[in-house]
Amino acid sequence: MKGFFVLENLDLKRMWQELSGPGAASFKILAEDFRISLLREAHQYPYRPEAEIVGSGNRIVRQQLGSFEDFPDGSQFILLKSSFQTWLNDRVAHSQVSSFQKPLSFTSLVLQKYAKDSLGMTPHRDHLRYINLVCVFVIEGQARFYVCADRSGTDAKEVDASPGSVILLRAPGFLGSRDRPFHYVTGIQETRYSFGLRQEHSLRFGRP
Repeated sequence: MKGFFVLENLDLKRMWQELSGPGAASFKILAEDFRISLLREAHQYPYRPEAEIVGSGNRIVRQQLGSFEDFPDGSQFILLKSSFQTWLNDRVAHSQVSSFQKPLSFTSLVLQKYAKDSLGMTPHRDHLRYINLVCVFVIEGQARFYVCADRSGTDAKEVDASPGSVILLRAPGFLGSRDRPFHYVTGIQETRYSFGLRQEHSLRFGRP
């Protein structure tokens, strides 16, 4: 893992405090050579355009992005998933804190591409079927990422979303919580690639 991640000075206690408060934490983790390798792979894939409007009524989300999920065997993104999952589970085990509703095991891997000057994604919450943590690795591109109190973007707080960082978002099951923070992406100054890891579970924790 040493060649993939920059792990010095990572404070798990501080990250957990931020996740328990605003609901999001960010830190630099990708070693530069590994990040560039991931970016080269990301350039090779075709991206499926996502619907620009999802939801209905007062739960409409507007977005402009493409997605890719069909990673081949040997993909660097699969390697990233397994390495990060192993590292994080090991850190949690040594912390002696029961952080997760069930052991962390990412089942959803999605690579997303945002074109320069695109809308990004308006305030929303991740689906209730995802538990424990949502992890978003920023592979490339300058943009602004916020957590906020509601779909109007009230009380927005910016989270570092620079290339090489990972953004952690609280999901149901994290430290016994059922809360899911609202968040959004905007200010897409150049083509942005991000890679999301999520853990699916059929148990529902409340209303979406």
